[in-house]
Amino acid sequence: MSWLRAYRLALKLLPTVLHRKHGPAMEALFARELERARERGRLPGMLAGAAGVWDVVRRAAYEQVRARPQPSRDAARERHEHGTSESWSTNARGPQPAGANLGGTRMPQYTTRQILRRHAVSFATAFLTLTLALLALFARKQMPALEARGASASKMAEVLLLAVPFIAAMTIPMAVFVAVLRNFARLGADGTLAAARRERDGIRRLVRPVLLAAVGMAVLELVVTASVVPHANARLSAAMAAEGTTRHSDRMMTIAELRAAARSARAEAGPDAVTRVVAYEVEVQKKFALAVACVVMALAAAAIGLRIRRGGMWLVIGASCAVFWAYYMLMIAGESLADRLIVTPLVGMWWANAFLLATVLLLIVSRRRGQLVRNTWIDGVAR
Repeated sequence: MSWLRAYRLALKLLPTVLHRKHGPAMEALFARELERARERGRLPGMLAGAAGVWDVVRRAAYEQVRARPQPSRDAARERHEHGTSESWSTNARGPQPAGANLGGTRMPQYTTRQILRRHAVSFATAFLTLTLALLALFARKQMPALEARGASASKMAEVLLLAVPFIAAMTIPMAVFVAVLRNFARLGADGTLAAARRERDGIRRLVRPVLLAAVGMAVLELVVTASVVPHANARLSAAMAAEGTTRHSDRMMTIAELRAAARSARAEAGPDAVTRVVAYEVEVQKKFALAVACVVMALAAAAIGLRIRRGGMWLVIGASCAVFWAYYMLMIAGESLADRLIVTPLVGMWWANAFLLATVLLLIVSRRRGQLVRNTWIDGVAR
């Protein structure tokens, strides 16, 4: 499939009004930019095509979400159609319904389906953005060597495609964190978090769907790291290596193969048997730790989102960069210490999750303690 055809298909994801109004002009502009990029070489043409298609997909996701009516508007329309005219203010007489927003307009009440739908859009956007960004860095580093060896465009495209699985293994937990934090920042901005804090189990009602989604992403992450990544890494190594230099490593093995290799290494009496056993065990623990990281990242994002009152995209980006850097630095340090036999593979691969989970628990405890102090102070003033 050509980049122009892929761009044309991506344009259909836009709302119908925007597609009809701007579609032809956008397609013509993309064709010109693609032609200019191809004049500079194969790699610039591929990167320009991928960037153009991704830009349309990202914009289409944003426009589709923005085009949907807000829950508060739906509720107002429904009340108008049924002829109701309740007043949601402090001046209203009589008992106020549970969850009413005293002193202002009523806060939007999102259903579980609406929360999951917004979370899915945010996750897809974050995952595609992060994956394409890391894929571009990989291409910038590896494609010049392939081009110098005279690799064809199909071979370079195959290398990029085979690089996607191991990049996705890193970006799935990252995208979970970005999606949850972004959604909680938006819930805080539109007042939903403030309304949920006044309800019994209101916060749990907002957190529960994203945690269930994180469990689903954890299962997906385990499938990717345990089954897809080893086979893709083996083919990627063969595609990138020179003739006769392909070698089999522990990152090209499934969990069953790693455990079988560890058993075989234990039976040997060579000087490097222990080192090889540890390397295999580290790789097994890493696969499970990255899967559980999806749930831990979701908990961390929810805890941070509940601590902030209002936050825009810059806050999401800053917090994401800090958490990602700390987590993956701990993972790299743990793997290095385990390989040098200083700590066990279990400790080396799981202490990043343990550190992040401990930070989450600390945020939750401090938040509850702050609420208790505020409630005690308010009761004292009232007396």
